[in-house]
Amino acid sequence: MVEVEGQSRLFPSCSTRVSEGMVIHTRSERVKRARKTCLELLLSDHYADCFGPCRLNCPADVDIQGYMSLVNLGKFREAVALIKEKNPLPSVCGRVCTRKCEVNCRRTLVDSPVGIDFLKRYAADQDMIHGMWQPELKPDKGIPVAIIGGGPAGLTCAYYLVLEGYRPTIFEAMPKLGRMLRYGIPEYRLPRDVLDKEIEWIIDLGVEVKTNTALGRDFQLNDLFAQGY
Repeated sequence: MVEVEGQSRLFPSCSTRVSEGMVIHTRSERVKRARKTCLELLLSDHYADCFGPCRLNCPADVDIQGYMSLVNLGKFREAVALIKEKNPLPSVCGRVCTRKCEVNCRRTLVDSPVGIDFLKRYAADQDMIHGMWQPELKPDKGIPVAIIGGGPAGLTCAYYLVLEGYRPTIFEAMPKLGRMLRYGIPEYRLPRDVLDKEIEWIIDLGVEVKTNTALGRDFQLNDLFAQGY
């Protein structure tokens, strides 16, 4: 919509013929108000499906559309950085994920779903081969945080805490970190070298680890409080 001097109403610019001496205003307050009203009417019955069903059904809310576009451009490091905003274990998930995203992929309406999980795995493996992407850490807050258990939840917790400048320590009862990833999933599904490398990447950011240390056997919650956690 545009405003024509001397006219009482607004005109659609795409269908209004130009005439000699016409003066047009494209961003007057009147035009802005009219455009805003039109947008509000257009959006009044919009169901806000701005994210694809792949992302909406991802338990981790990973930006699937975003990282697939980056993979398509060959920007694997940027794709991994985007994935790790929500999931710090893409190489692991790229091998054992249950793929709720693919079940709901709109491509199934045409033929078959996009190989979302394989693309995540490929991007993460490329990142491992060429030196793993490193996040920017916030300044050290000097606050120690105890995490009980070094499984995928504990590792994820430690990762996002260290990003924010905290000092996480993982207390794990087993000899190595990984928990169900290591002791529950067979190696043919999840190679141990891949698991180890992804865990080491998190630990090297500044996470302290105490293995063979079980809550209730080697320490109590009050011991952690006494140590300043």
